[in-house]
Amino acid sequence: MRVLHIGNIASVPQELSKAQRKLGLKSDVISFQPHAFKYEVDIYRPTKLPFPLKYAERLGSLYTIAESYDIFHFHWSSAVPFGIDLPIWKRLGKKIVLHHHGDDIRQRGEAFFYSKFANHIFVSTPDLLEWSPNAIWIPNPIDLQKLQYIGAKEHSGSLRVVHAPSDRTVKGTDHVIRAIGELKKEGYNVEMVLIENQSYHEAISQYGKADIAVDQLLVGWYGVFAIECMALGKPVCVYIKKDLESLLSASALINTSVDNLKENLRILLEDSALRKKIGLRARNFVEQSHDSNKIARMINDIYLE
Repeated sequence: MRVLHIGNIASVPQELSKAQRKLGLKSDVISFQPHAFKYEVDIYRPTKLPFPLKYAERLGSLYTIAESYDIFHFHWSSAVPFGIDLPIWKRLGKKIVLHHHGDDIRQRGEAFFYSKFANHIFVSTPDLLEWSPNAIWIPNPIDLQKLQYIGAKEHSGSLRVVHAPSDRTVKGTDHVIRAIGELKKEGYNVEMVLIENQSYHEAISQYGKADIAVDQLLVGWYGVFAIECMALGKPVCVYIKKDLESLLSASALINTSVDNLKENLRILLEDSALRKKIGLRARNFVEQSHDSNKIARMINDIYLE
């Protein structure tokens, strides 16, 4: 099988593609726009024309390489909004996978053309099943060889709380800033490390130096940032919706809402042994649930259907 991942979403296409190559598949990633974390892609075709002509440009880019691939695995959306381009790829004999990652579907519901023409629809987090009930939940993959366990090490100086919002409003960043500011006023030796507009490698380096990570506080599930921090052995605070708690090991994460963020941070700041314990559980959880090699095999089985 020859797979083309289309999109540049939180390193997910890259991790899947790399793991698929280990299975013997031809697998590449194409992107039409840069990413703030500067993830590497195999084919970069930046759109130069203004809206709406840029979509015609994207169609042309895909059409010129279409014969080299059997499966078009779209991340976030297809080349044209609402999947209007999918009949073209069907007519060319391509198998089509739509992979939703968040606000592309949240509060919107499944687009008609996706439902009609996609061979399979995936969601990267289970909360999105509300908006695409016939989709398959595929946990986000990471490379565990690249993200070795570090743990929550003791050190001198301030304790570092890392937060890496792709969108401050969606992730609840203002609440994180406020909670840490209040803890500082109470006398805690704590420092907020805000990761924005950095390369992926720079961001991972900062995650490794952190003592605590705070992921999104409003969505109701955890993102790739949380998975990467858990792989490194860091305790992660993130909001998990009550109806989704049964889907994961509660001990691997600290279920944290806007209301109890400051208190949960206080507990972690005061207990280094707890930080280490939760960080180790987090690593074990990620090895079981997010290993890119396991996820690639899962997707490969679905492709073969």
